[in-house]
Amino acid sequence: MERLKGKITVITGAANGIGLAISTAFANQGATVVMCDIDGKKCRDESENIIEKGGIARWYPCDVGSTEDLRKVVEGTMAEFGRIDVLVNNAAVAISGDIREMPEADWDALMNINLKGVFRGIKLVLPHMVRQRSGSVITLSSTQAYRSWDDWTAYATAKGGIISMSNQLAGQFGNRNVRFNTISPGAILTPMNEQRVAAEGEQFLKSSMNQAAMLRLGRSEEVAMTAVFLASDESTFITGEDIVIDGGLTSLPRYI
Repeated sequence: MERLKGKITVITGAANGIGLAISTAFANQGATVVMCDIDGKKCRDESENIIEKGGIARWYPCDVGSTEDLRKVVEGTMAEFGRIDVLVNNAAVAISGDIREMPEADWDALMNINLKGVFRGIKLVLPHMVRQRSGSVITLSSTQAYRSWDDWTAYATAKGGIISMSNQLAGQFGNRNVRFNTISPGAILTPMNEQRVAAEGEQFLKSSMNQAAMLRLGRSEEVAMTAVFLASDESTFITGEDIVIDGGLTSLPRYI
């Protein structure tokens, strides 16, 4: 089934984790995937894997903290394909810190990537979507926008800002048929979380699993298929929504 056949899609943070799962799922559903990531080599290798399996992919080295990097992605995509149907803002960094001690440089670095990086991508892509009177912008937020975890104030602030930004834009550009939605994953077994398991031990893994009603971590592929739905013509009357994928984490009062 090709639910995204013919759609030109741009995906940031596409070389690993949820971004790679979204790129793979989109390609499997017939989309052309324009993959961009700060890790240019991994991005190239993963795009080649998609092509070898019959998909259509392009890749760009891209730091979403750089307007010029994102401009090259958007201009290159428009020059080759003439349109952008879907933008997936996925690239992010995880920097924790007690707000009483967190250096301003860490706060600014996180905001520059996690929040301003989304602003940059939307600002560059939106004029093309408005012109073609169609488009779906999907941005990855987090359950941390809803729940409190010690020492993750900056990350949660950026993710909450993403939801507010998307809601504002959904209201403004709905009459141009451009949709804005967000996805808020809970604890997903991504390379980022695998690194935390390695650094913090098995207790971090067990605690993460126990927070969800389903008593497991989510899979990147489960997030990716929600993105497929939001990118597809099956969701053409959905805008301004946040879809939580957390195995029931936010349904429970516990934090472990």
